[in-house]
Amino acid sequence: MKRLILAAFLFIFSFTVIACSPMQNNTQNNSSLVEQNITTKDIEESKQVIKDHIDALNNGDLKALNKTIGRYKQELYNNGNIGNYTLKIESIEYPGQYTTANIPPSSYRTNYGQDPYKSMCLHVIFSEGWEGRGMDNWDYILIKETEESPWVIHDWGG
Repeated sequence: MKRLILAAFLFIFSFTVIACSPMQNNTQNNSSLVEQNITTKDIEESKQVIKDHIDALNNGDLKALNKTIGRYKQELYNNGNIGNYTLKIESIEYPGQYTTANIPPSSYRTNYGQDPYKSMCLHVIFSEGWEGRGMDNWDYILIKETEESPWVIHDWGG
């Protein structure tokens, strides 16, 4: 009887291990940062996108703000929810803290069926943060959909 229980346990355990394996349904093509060939020019362009984004938020410039945001977050802002910010960037660092979390971002792949041409994460430290808080920091995921397209902000989080 003990052998039968042990055999059943091992049988069920082996399927549980296989089903919970990180390789299960792993059809994603997570390009490493090296494979994407992120250049100094890419980093500088992306840093400028972040600066333009924060300036547009602070100044209430919806048209300029929408140029900095990718289609994933495109409808997030309107004239009623921008312009009341006083964000001040202290530094923008590459890479961000979450370089391997989802680069390329899985939300992009899920929504659009493919990876963007390039993606990166930048870590932004604010000397004056959201809602009047002091020091604050956020990571921004930026994407370049095609070789010809500009860098845009795909997502962010703190």
